[in-house]
Amino acid sequence: MTQIKKNFFYNIILSVTQVLFPLITFSYVARVITPIGIGTVSLVESVCRYAMLISALGIPVYGVREVAKIKGDKILLSKLCSELLLIHFFATVLISIVYVVIITCSEKLYFNLNYYLLGLLLIFSNVFVLEWYFQGIGDFKFITLRTLIVRILSTISVFFLVTKTSESFNFFLLIVLTNVINGIVNYWYVSKELSFNYFINYNQLKKHFLPLFFIFSTTVSISIYVLLDTIMLGFLADEKAVGYYSMALKISKVPMLFVGALGLVLIPQLSFSFHKNDTGKFNMLINKSINFVITFSFPVIFFVLGVSNELILVFAGKQFLEASTTLKILSGVVLLIGFSNIFGLQILTPMGKDKYLTLSVLLGTITSLSLNFILIPLFQENGAATTNIIAETVVTIASLYFANKFIKLEIDYLFIIRSFLYSIPIYFFSIVWSHINNNYFFILSITSITTIVYFTVVQVYLLRNQIIIELKNILIQKLWPNMTI
Repeated sequence: MTQIKKNFFYNIILSVTQVLFPLITFSYVARVITPIGIGTVSLVESVCRYAMLISALGIPVYGVREVAKIKGDKILLSKLCSELLLIHFFATVLISIVYVVIITCSEKLYFNLNYYLLGLLLIFSNVFVLEWYFQGIGDFKFITLRTLIVRILSTISVFFLVTKTSESFNFFLLIVLTNVINGIVNYWYVSKELSFNYFINYNQLKKHFLPLFFIFSTTVSISIYVLLDTIMLGFLADEKAVGYYSMALKISKVPMLFVGALGLVLIPQLSFSFHKNDTGKFNMLINKSINFVITFSFPVIFFVLGVSNELILVFAGKQFLEASTTLKILSGVVLLIGFSNIFGLQILTPMGKDKYLTLSVLLGTITSLSLNFILIPLFQENGAATTNIIAETVVTIASLYFANKFIKLEIDYLFIIRSFLYSIPIYFFSIVWSHINNNYFFILSITSITTIVYFTVVQVYLLRNQIIIELKNILIQKLWPNMTI
């Protein structure tokens, strides 16, 4: 198995656990602490994540690209990682001061002061997580194994520490501790591989400032319509609306992370190929990524549209059923984010064209801010979801326009149309099964099985999709090594 396939396999496991375990805990916790409790934790976490994104200054993206260029040289890697860690740490100190001032000055935020003070630990632990280093060197095996162990322990802990409505603080504590443990383990592991030196001259750091500025601008802009919608919903509506929106967003992220799994694996490969002027391999990887997004996005969209009620009932319970419409609105985000990641993170970023990605995201940010102020007061969580979709559409179109200036995109429009048409029947599977048995767990289970079987048959035998055929062969080889394919 090639390194890309191995990393993709590990990243699929990582992506699944990244959503599966939180969904298991959310499914349990949502029934215990109610939509208001979920909304409170989600609002606090969004504020903390926003501070983490700003203090990271774009290092999680910039670091992957720079590490990928020199991944064979331990001396240069030690120097680079020391410099980026130092920049990240001092930026975090400054942002934490601003964070504390904002919390103490805002009456709405100050009401949950204990949550936000605990959030400082979440913000600082992010400095030492160093996920960009592992992604840059392509060590997805370590990331996967570490994440799997930590999340299993965290998930088990939820059932002991969150047992009644008043224990939403314990739930947030577990979120913080998970990140802290990841930071400790990662830093310890990397410190065995590299020699950190924190006595660095300012002149050695400033060479990173300009590229970080463009990526940072993009990161902040992305965070505005990824995280700020939750924060704005908390201020313009209430915690219950935040709870509904957060639950719908949590479920919609399952396919988004799966579709994005290949992208994370390809970014180091793309950076390395472009750095070595291997345009043939670069174009091949981009075309493969485009086909991958198309292959999985349409079936996912029609599946979510068909079973949105059942997904909410299974993962959150009847008290979150109002989030069903929000989930339907967000179903299309998997396709939009898939494409915008290709055009932005996989084309513009490895090429060093960060300013064009920044401009694309800035257009989405302006759209998001404008529409959120209009739609949230009118439609609350559904207004935030609609704004999310429109903003992602703007970013996708803009990044496509700029990417097309630097690379000849070979998009198979016939394949897109055929994939779309073949995916439409998936929407009706749940309707058919509901006439046989109206139990929501039965409908979700049998619809999932039917969709997987139908999808596989269509992709392998009708569309002859090489991506699915390759994945099928890899799975068969893993399960039955002696079988001849």
